[in-house]
Amino acid sequence: MSTILKVEDIHVAYGRIKIIPGLSFEVQEGQVLGVIGPNGAGKTTLMNALIGLVIPTQGKIIFDGVDITKMSPEKRCHLGLGRTYQIPRPFEGMTVFENVLVGASYGAGRTEAKARPYCLEAIKKVGLYEKKDVLAGQLTLLDRKRLEIARALGTNPKILLLDEVAAGLTEAEVQDVQDLVAELKTTGITIIWIEHVIKTMVESTDKLMCLSTGSLLKYGDPIETMNCAEVQEVYLGVDEE
Repeated sequence: MSTILKVEDIHVAYGRIKIIPGLSFEVQEGQVLGVIGPNGAGKTTLMNALIGLVIPTQGKIIFDGVDITKMSPEKRCHLGLGRTYQIPRPFEGMTVFENVLVGASYGAGRTEAKARPYCLEAIKKVGLYEKKDVLAGQLTLLDRKRLEIARALGTNPKILLLDEVAAGLTEAEVQDVQDLVAELKTTGITIIWIEHVIKTMVESTDKLMCLSTGSLLKYGDPIETMNCAEVQEVYLGVDEE
């Protein structure tokens, strides 16, 4: 596998407050990388830095061989970075298909005619094809999560960034999301998944990264990462002493 994303010593600050004081890691093409950490660990800031909502004050972000560190979110989307949001906010008065079409055309910079095939494919992948003409406002929370993923997939991304898509779901619904991610992985897409549900992260990722105060605490095999004493102490509040 080749490296599709390389983060080199990025520093991110809001004013004088440093959120990420220097972070480096790589993601291989086709890999599912899980990102965990306690509240305030810098997970959301990392996501925002990857998609271009915040610009690092130092360091580089290399995506598919291109330096995107100072690139706009729109250009990053056109290159193949797609993301979901923790709280789905679809256009409730529009259908499932229309919601995905907005992202696939405006987000990815395509005409509606060229975007339509990507929309239909994305809707099929998430299991909403039978509901493509249903208004988004009538969907269950699980289906709203599916729609959120479909909106990102409609841009035809090389990397899909998932932001806590399991939040608020029942155990059975979380399993549905895990099954969906596993199915997406078979298509070769690279996935970076921020989540709080540890069981899901261990079961669904190839590599697991734990952040603490914006720094990399552990990166590696999911089970080994969760068995790390430092991770257990910082993330789970477990102290060996």
